[in-house]
Amino acid sequence: NLVFAQDFNSQWTAHYSFNTIADFQISEDIIYSAADNAVFLYDISTDSNEAITTVNGLSGEAISSIYYSSVYDLIFIGYDNGTIEVVFNDRTVRTFVDIVNKPTISPNQKSINQFYEYQNKLFIATGFGVIEFNLDNIEFGDTFFIGPGGSQIEVSGVVVLGNEIFVSTPSNGLFSADVNSTNLVDFNSWNTLVAGGFLGVYILNNQIVVWQNNNTISTYANGTLSLEITNPTLISDVQVLEDSLIISSAQTSISYDTNFTQVASISSSVENTFVLNTSLIYNGNWYLGTQESGLLEISNIDLANVDTLSPEGPLSNDPFALEANNDDLWVVYGDYSGSYNPFPLKQRGISRLTSDNWLNIPKENVLGATSLSYITINPNDPEEVFISSFQDGLLRVKDNVVTNLYNTTNSGFETLVPGEEVVRLNGSIFNRSGELWVLNSRIDNGLKLFDPETAQTTNINLSSVISDTSADLGFSEIELDRSGNVFFGTFLNGIIGYRISDGKLIRISGEGEGANLPSNNVQTIEIDQNNQIWVGTSQGIRVIFNATRTFDESNPQAEQIIILDDEGVPQELLFDQFITDIEVDGANNKWVATSFSGVFYLSADGQETFQHFTTANSPLPSNNVLDITVDDSNGAVFFATEKGLLEFKGVATGPTENLDKVIAFPNPVRPGYNGLVTIRGLTARANVKITDIEGNLVYEEVSDGGSIQWDTTAFGRHKVASGVYLILITGEDATETTVSKLLIVR
Repeated sequence: NLVFAQDFNSQWTAHYSFNTIADFQISEDIIYSAADNAVFLYDISTDSNEAITTVNGLSGEAISSIYYSSVYDLIFIGYDNGTIEVVFNDRTVRTFVDIVNKPTISPNQKSINQFYEYQNKLFIATGFGVIEFNLDNIEFGDTFFIGPGGSQIEVSGVVVLGNEIFVSTPSNGLFSADVNSTNLVDFNSWNTLVAGGFLGVYILNNQIVVWQNNNTISTYANGTLSLEITNPTLISDVQVLEDSLIISSAQTSISYDTNFTQVASISSSVENTFVLNTSLIYNGNWYLGTQESGLLEISNIDLANVDTLSPEGPLSNDPFALEANNDDLWVVYGDYSGSYNPFPLKQRGISRLTSDNWLNIPKENVLGATSLSYITINPNDPEEVFISSFQDGLLRVKDNVVTNLYNTTNSGFETLVPGEEVVRLNGSIFNRSGELWVLNSRIDNGLKLFDPETAQTTNINLSSVISDTSADLGFSEIELDRSGNVFFGTFLNGIIGYRISDGKLIRISGEGEGANLPSNNVQTIEIDQNNQIWVGTSQGIRVIFNATRTFDESNPQAEQIIILDDEGVPQELLFDQFITDIEVDGANNKWVATSFSGVFYLSADGQETFQHFTTANSPLPSNNVLDITVDDSNGAVFFATEKGLLEFKGVATGPTENLDKVIAFPNPVRPGYNGLVTIRGLTARANVKITDIEGNLVYEEVSDGGSIQWDTTAFGRHKVASGVYLILITGEDATETTVSKLLIVR
């Protein structure tokens, strides 16, 4: 059950948060730190970071422990689900899923709790027993089930002192055995030394030290426990490094010497607030692994000298909504449930990525707004951003500062609960006049046109098309067609359309003889470059082929997309899939996010699937993808998954057998388009020359795979002028050639 992980560095960038530190270890001036589902190495001597993520081949699951073997130069990563990954010094990754795949072990008992190196072995403490791992051969050895009758019991820690191996368990006591025994697989080889609950076992000054589940630290010798320390608060972690014992609790870290005398302590303060998971002292400095503030270094045990060592990143690994434009990405963390329930209300900040630099607005600076669910960037002023809260109203952000929270007290937005501020806003979009259409859920005047200058709203009453607006638990996404007409999705009533010219409202809903929607729960809509409405529901996808015409039809129809499977059998595209988002790129192709099946990249008409990204074939840490945004300026595609944020670069494909299906897109390149032109359908190592109509060479490249991208400049110097350009393609052996044309209109 060994998997050699794939490295995705050429096309993917991971944007993980390293603010929650699960575990870390220090060895020879390098800190090996485990965050939620990625790790990083911090070099103390050079003040530099190296992140290792799903892009390098990690699984993306929740990490429980990390260990570095200096003898073998290997990093071991343990996960809650039982996965173990070995990272070699060339950063290749081997993934072991033996434990994950064992049906005889309950899924909630597979956690990897600790690694302990002894000679050429690792002893691994797990949720079901102790595993032996051979460091010479990089393979599993025996498994020791040490519970009564050889049953599975959780093991919290393991150490070796002299010829004895000691094992701590949270519920079944402290155990030992002869480490040189050839029969450790027999539970009778293990002795129960002391009954009780033990959360860790350590060696300090050549004696056994245990962390008991009543917040005490004791030594063990000759069948007797001797109480050494009683901690006044709940202990979150205990570590031993050289001659120091370090106890972490939520707000305080305390170090003790080998005589269990307190040497120093450090506590969270008003100026430097943290919630502590684990901590160590190294070379006179304190290192804190925190719950929300990352890895902190406190020089000389002085809170005035605090440095954050974690790599830059977003605030958290549970992004909910994204919006990108012109190399500028905004992220919020929501959220609400599938039935639009925002509770428990999540108060998080706002993240922004520009030119590879992260700026985070903390939760304390968002004016108390919770459940931030939707982002709209002002197309005329990228420094002005409006963010919907699905509980508290509308935030305005200007120059990275939250300036206003619009609710019933200072705008025309309405509350769900009279007398309280329960203002559930979601989708929003700017019209050509600089006003913002906003969806105000569960009220009659649910469609509002908000004037950012005056904070006044024009109300559109929906009661003629939604009989009980309070029962429709949420409105989702809003789009404008070519004529500026409004369309948006609902939880119970399909799609609502509003014609600007005469105020006509329509409802497109119902299965079968209705509008042929697979479900009236419309999670997302997208109007593409052909004025078609792509509809994502909780049970599949549909297309309405002319948005504007729906207002004049008695029963507008949404159509299935019928494709042929590999055997030529017709089937419905994305049948019964829970669609969370649909986005259109510069080539009018469709990116489709799902709750259970990852991401699909479809041709403009949906007939061809260019890519299907899942956890199995990509760095996505989860197949539950909540949102997508496409940056048209550079072609970057961002995916918000329930376990982190990923970026995909370009539209590369594998090489083809011949040049019969070469295509360049977008074609034509229209005014205002600043993205890349992709030339796809190339054979391996094909030579691509691009010339103007007079034969002047403006670009040349040899393809690595099946496609290349061109920024429409003359060898990077300046944008080429309007005109027809010839794409001259020659196969690697020069026996096959083809010519394609590209029209550029500036």
